[in-house]
Amino acid sequence: MILVLGCLPLSPVRPCAAGKSLFVANSQSKSTPAKRKQAADGDPFAIARLSCLHAVRVARDVWIDEEKLQSFSAQLDLEAVRNVMKGSMGENCDIMPDDFLDVDDAINFALVFSLLQFGHGFRYELHRLCGRGASKTVTLGVRNLRSEGLLHASRLKRISTTEIRHAFRLPNNPELEEFVRQLVTVLHQAGARLDRLAMNDFAAFCRKVLATPEAAQSPAATLVRQLANHFPAFNDQGALHDGSRVVLVKKATLAVGEIRRLAGHHDPIYTVSKDFHHAVAAVDNVIPAVLAYHGVLRLSPALSLAIHEQRTPLERGPTEAELRSVALVACEWIVAAVRAAVTSLDLGYYLWRSGKAPGARQFPRHHTKNTIFY
Repeated sequence: MILVLGCLPLSPVRPCAAGKSLFVANSQSKSTPAKRKQAADGDPFAIARLSCLHAVRVARDVWIDEEKLQSFSAQLDLEAVRNVMKGSMGENCDIMPDDFLDVDDAINFALVFSLLQFGHGFRYELHRLCGRGASKTVTLGVRNLRSEGLLHASRLKRISTTEIRHAFRLPNNPELEEFVRQLVTVLHQAGARLDRLAMNDFAAFCRKVLATPEAAQSPAATLVRQLANHFPAFNDQGALHDGSRVVLVKKATLAVGEIRRLAGHHDPIYTVSKDFHHAVAAVDNVIPAVLAYHGVLRLSPALSLAIHEQRTPLERGPTEAELRSVALVACEWIVAAVRAAVTSLDLGYYLWRSGKAPGARQFPRHHTKNTIFY
């Protein structure tokens, strides 16, 4: 069964039980009237921050070690973080701005690439059957889809299983059947949504969104909100143990970063510079693992056993939502510790890339198969 949530408008997390605060008592995480107003106004980054702070408050299996966080922050190479988007993301994501003919070409690649950033749950099968992991497989697949034709809505909504297997170089093997179905379903759904909006492609969608009055002041937040509200596979939310909802919008936030990285070179409007600094980190399964590797995140014995020793899949649900949410807050606290010398999104890119380096790369990370959000 493919898990695709419906497109619910982003809204703040529901209130806690009477008498309980939504926010942890940490000097770096206090709520302010401005933050609460941003969340009430539908700012996806503010909603993500507030809902993830609540996750820290009610966490059962994941905690932030503030002493380790301060030590990690003090040793952070700030210049490397600030420059992370200026070069290649490494062998798993080696696409560069000069690879594209024009701005529409760059945006369509960036959006389809971000849309399909999932499949980490099949990383063991992919390594065994294909000799590469999920990230490299998605980069290869989207590059091949682009080389074989335009990434237009009419094509996405009709793409076949055979085309996906060919583009992503996936064998016809039962162990990867679910992954292939997920890729096909997400592309079909995106193409159908674009078609319903009378948009030929994602480039047309982005142009329309960034031309709206609200985008004049907050282009990144507006784009993330519209992607999440129109496309189910961009609407990354989860449920915590207490029943409250957490908003993560990993792929929609990543899309903003990729548009800035790949299309900003062609047209400055796509640098979304007015509020790029306000974006949150795009948290997948790599970032929590890197933070745990450095001791910033602490896991309960049961969760540590499941991830580090048993290496069993972690089902989509409260525990994996908690893990990603607490990691997002840890990124926020690191940025605060360095006095906002870097942005959260740049830090997320940096942590993701460092997770591919020796040492951190061998450190076990959780994997969840029944998700199309990361």
